[in-house]
Amino acid sequence: MKIPLLIATGIEALLCLAGCTPQDAPNDERQAWVPVYVQMADMNDISVSNARITEKAGKIYAWGNYIFQNDLNKGIHIIDNSNRANPQKIGFINIPYNTEFAVRGNYIYANNVNDLVVIDISDVLHPQVTKRIDKAFPYINQKYPPQSGRFVCPDPARGIVIDWELKDVKAASCRR
Repeated sequence: MKIPLLIATGIEALLCLAGCTPQDAPNDERQAWVPVYVQMADMNDISVSNARITEKAGKIYAWGNYIFQNDLNKGIHIIDNSNRANPQKIGFINIPYNTEFAVRGNYIYANNVNDLVVIDISDVLHPQVTKRIDKAFPYINQKYPPQSGRFVCPDPARGIVIDWELKDVKAASCRR
């Protein structure tokens, strides 16, 4: 009577082991969070360009006949709202790594990584940076992705992590 029980227990153990697979097979590609780093060389490249599609919408602000819409980590869309039934994008203020902005009077106050930039919008199609306050904000180094799961471990030598993207990767050895 003890032998069949021993055999049954052994079979159950083998079935459990057969169902297990290594979590990190070397060539196994799976979705994981990947850090997006600040490239400091591009930080000061604030300019105006043509209208473009919104990639990652952020807050909006109405100012006279215009609407400004943040595109996270990219900059601010300029939208002509003089025809309220048909607003039109007319330009884009490139502000690398911008996540927040406010409008007061004829000025946009925006972050550029950890700097505060003041942009004169008196001539909305030709905005001008009038002031930069270096290191006005502390770095917000995002050490962990927004959701739990697998992620590519951040490499401090590559810079500061400002965002995370979900991608198919082979090497995602960190877990949260």
